[in-house]
Amino acid sequence: MKKLWLLILTILLLTNFSFAATCPSKTVPSYRFITFVGKLEGLGGDKEVKVWFEYGTDKDKLDKKTKELILNEPQIFCLREKGVNPCTTYYYRAAAQNAAGVNYGEIKEIKTLCRGSLNPINLIKENFKKSAKWIIF
Repeated sequence: MKKLWLLILTILLLTNFSFAATCPSKTVPSYRFITFVGKLEGLGGDKEVKVWFEYGTDKDKLDKKTKELILNEPQIFCLREKGVNPCTTYYYRAAAQNAAGVNYGEIKEIKTLCRGSLNPINLIKENFKKSAKWIIF
């Protein structure tokens, strides 16, 4: 039984470590998905905070939502949303909820890649053109 608990703890630690290591430094578009990246600065006195992203093609109507994560410490987090349309501008914002209510980040915009931009050289050039954008709470 002790070995089982040790194995479970090890898996949880490795999962958390690998999750943190796989987040890009900023929100990244692809052809059919967007990897949203945010940074939770604090918990507002609570033990945990629920975070997610809201997005849509209309800046005034962010009608889609990613899955939610529960965080128990300030950290960078990311969520990949599949099924977005290529060559489309999306508006998005991060959201965090604790006992005091919901707090929203600034609305940002990002364009998913178009068919011709799947070339790795074009992707690298495009990423160097853009400055890092953080959603900070």
